[in-house]
Amino acid sequence: MSDIPARIARRAIRKLPDPVVARIRSARTERSYGLNTRGITANPEMVAWFAAHARPVSIVIPSYNDVPLLTAALASIEETCRGAEYEVIIVDDFIDPQVSEQLKQLESDRVTVVLKDRRLGFAGTVNVGMQLARHDIILLNSDIVAKPGWLEALQYSAYALDPAIGMVSPKLVYPDGRIQYAGTYYARLLAPQWFGHLHVGSPATKPTANVAGYNRSISGACVYITREAFDRVGLLDDEFWLGFEDVDYGLRAWGRGIRCFYQPAAMLVHHESASRGYSQGQRELASMRRFWRRWEDEFLARRRGADAPVDLVVGPASDAPWRRYVEALAAALAADGRVVAVREADGPGPDDALVAELGERRGIAVACDEGAAETVWLASTAGSLPVYLLPAVESIRHPHDVETQSRIIAGYRPEFDYIAPNRWTAAQLQAEAAWETRRRIPPALEPDPLPEAADDVVVTIGAGPAERRVAEAAAAGPGARAVHLESGASPVEVAALKPRAVVDLVEHQSSLEPFALMSCGAVYLAPVDGRLAHEVLDGYNALLFSRGDLDQLRRSLDDALGDDAVWTEIRHNGHASATRAAGAAARAFADALLDFSQSPI
Repeated sequence: MSDIPARIARRAIRKLPDPVVARIRSARTERSYGLNTRGITANPEMVAWFAAHARPVSIVIPSYNDVPLLTAALASIEETCRGAEYEVIIVDDFIDPQVSEQLKQLESDRVTVVLKDRRLGFAGTVNVGMQLARHDIILLNSDIVAKPGWLEALQYSAYALDPAIGMVSPKLVYPDGRIQYAGTYYARLLAPQWFGHLHVGSPATKPTANVAGYNRSISGACVYITREAFDRVGLLDDEFWLGFEDVDYGLRAWGRGIRCFYQPAAMLVHHESASRGYSQGQRELASMRRFWRRWEDEFLARRRGADAPVDLVVGPASDAPWRRYVEALAAALAADGRVVAVREADGPGPDDALVAELGERRGIAVACDEGAAETVWLASTAGSLPVYLLPAVESIRHPHDVETQSRIIAGYRPEFDYIAPNRWTAAQLQAEAAWETRRRIPPALEPDPLPEAADDVVVTIGAGPAERRVAEAAAAGPGARAVHLESGASPVEVAALKPRAVVDLVEHQSSLEPFALMSCGAVYLAPVDGRLAHEVLDGYNALLFSRGDLDQLRRSLDDALGDDAVWTEIRHNGHASATRAAGAAARAFADALLDFSQSPI
């Protein structure tokens, strides 16, 4: 019923004169733009850098019967580039005398119009302008409206961040402020024959869309190209009539040591396909087929042999238990005859020395935490097969830091093959980053032999005052003692106390530490946690209670301390569960790498 007034309003609007309808729609679009871009302004640091270090640029715009759009684009360039040194080179591809005359009216001291005698398509037309450019080049579609700070942000990214960056694309939004382009990705999970745009349809303010970072390719609608990059990569392939020429160009850049970058601080409005339309014609499909003739082996048909070297890469985000688990996986692979190494990625930021080494090996590179993800992803642009062994969806470790959360989630890229520690992590990854997990492997370490006996000790980990009092009271009954450890206590520290019961109040994202605590010879007690429901089994290898239910915790402790049969069976089952999981994890990890290396899609 609530939609009826809206439908009536739409019908009424359609009956109004066309100019009135156009004004109403324009006002609605402007309101949406304001909502979807609220708070976005030019980056002051980049503007200040540009004021001190600005370089002249050549803006190359292909034109195809688009004089009104082109006029608006030129006006936005003039408005946003005051004080900058630039030239605009418009290259016509419509080849019509009346349109040519209209284009010539746009010429000025800064604007040159180039007329041709035959159509060349997008790439060929752009190449004409690029060959005439005298400075760094910006390719710009005619249906673009530039916003303040765009040029400053693009040039800053090309020169102030990483000397290997040579091509920078901005964030492009529709006229209503929703995202049209926020980076390029290979859409192998959705439509393997295409490359896609990240975050399409989301508000321009979406936090993960506003994380700058390396980009798999570029957007031909707007890209900044340094002279060094142009000299090394050359022109676009003009055999692409329309479509894939920009993706091909960006991939060729990576192959020549030029990195592509996405900079959301540069924002422009893009009236996408205003002159082209949305359907895929024969020329577009022919461009797609040409692209895959060149790049098929890198994407659609990528393969690695069963003897490909494996590098597991850990970064600063890996704690001691996770590092031991990674080392155990490496040892199991080595025992099977694989060439394997555990590498340390220096952070923050990518470890360029390791990137080069991994790229040369062209094996399987496994990111083992978010601190290693960028290094491994960069290595994949040089030929490594990228895998992500997730310890968790790591953003949940920073509940009050949106910037860090966004950076981590943006680092979960579709080019990775993901291994999750449990169902919850797999579902959360898809919810936050949209990417699928191809394998789930509950992590566990091979435990030491089960101790024959235990001391009369109850250990709490991460307990609050109320839980500590319950543990102390329960221990006092049979003459035991309670030892309280902080949440950072390691399983090795706990095992050294030879406890009869362990009360673990820490929230875990995987089964790694619960399995280690289960196998130390004690009964494992913990709050119910759906994330671990398939590994931590109430009444079998653990005694579980509802978080905050102190009576239930007391009853579970009484069973663990006062019933030898309960103690004997649950600690045995916990140790056996950890042993089985450790063996299964090693086998499943080897199987997953083999699958990933042989099944690219």
